[in-house]
Amino acid sequence: MRQLFATCLLTLHAGMLLAQDAQGKPGAGIYATHCVACHQPDGQGAPGVAPPLAGNVGRHAGNPEGRNYLARVPLVGMVGTITVDGVRYLGNNMPSFSALSDADIASVVGYVLRDFNGVADLSWLTPDFVAGVRQSGGTPNETHKQRGRLPVATGG
Repeated sequence: MRQLFATCLLTLHAGMLLAQDAQGKPGAGIYATHCVACHQPDGQGAPGVAPPLAGNVGRHAGNPEGRNYLARVPLVGMVGTITVDGVRYLGNNMPSFSALSDADIASVVGYVLRDFNGVADLSWLTPDFVAGVRQSGGTPNETHKQRGRLPVATGG
């Protein structure tokens, strides 16, 4: 049984690496494994289920509060109703992916920002930055409150 479990884990890990290598983009494999079911392959989200990431979350990359939020969402998760582009997402829950490493979180957030939002400067998005956000802790409800305090920004 242990051997079967180990084989399954290795196969899963290999699949993640292949997905990343196939697209040649850091973070793509992690996105395909953990995010695509809700946020869809193109980051457009699923109406009533998950908000779009594409053309949406990049606006938060330009300030410290937004950067903290961008790392915190996958680390801690988020609960509560949000409105994105005039569409309300009622009480949906973004799960925590805290089991992922700091490097993995930085990689997948970088993928979303770069490939779905055109954010060029990701020099701030390092495993050390994510580790600092991880150390600050928090709850999914606190992430929701943090979202409400973010500066209003324009653009994608």
